Amino acid sequence: MKNRIAFLGDSLTEGGCWEEYFPAYEISNFGISGERSDEILFRLDEVLFKKPKKIFLMMGINDLGEGLSSEKILTNYQKIFSIMKEHKDIELIVQSLLPTNDTMFKSANFDGMKILEVNYHLRDLCDKEKITFVDLYTAFSTYKSQLIKDYTNDGLHLNEAGYRIWQNCLQSENLI
Repeated sequence: MKNRIAFLGDSLTEGGCWEEYFPAYEISNFGISGERSDEILFRLDEVLFKKPKKIFLMMGINDLGEGLSSEKILTNYQKIFSIMKEHKDIELIVQSLLPTNDTMFKSANFDGMKILEVNYHLRDLCDKEKITFVDLYTAFSTYKSQLIKDYTNDGLHLNEAGYRIWQNCLQSENLI
């Protein structure tokens, strides 16, 4: 039997062809477009029911898009971390939020500084909880903290080139 891996998140996760990128694994994609961190938290039992060996988690960008605070996002991460302590046989891997490109995707709430703030505190929280944190942000960001145009069609979501970068980041960290 192949190793089971779950990807959990919003539309960025949903858009990945994870089975194609990682054919040696049994992949479950639990990405749902538009979901906020509280909705993803609510679905965690569904993911755990599949008994994956690893869960790759990314959430929070839709919270920011709706004007919710970084504290709310981090609280929901902490709740997931608490639940995962009861599932020591499953490795949780937290992935940073990705930048957006405000020249392509106009939104008052998608502020590059807010994304950096969440990532900064999320990395710190993962360190304290001894949870693997993957900095995807750096691979996707220009020096002006914008999502690199070559990796997106709309300034928020990834194109095929963007997903290949994500795949390479996970492989280069020997996480999958």
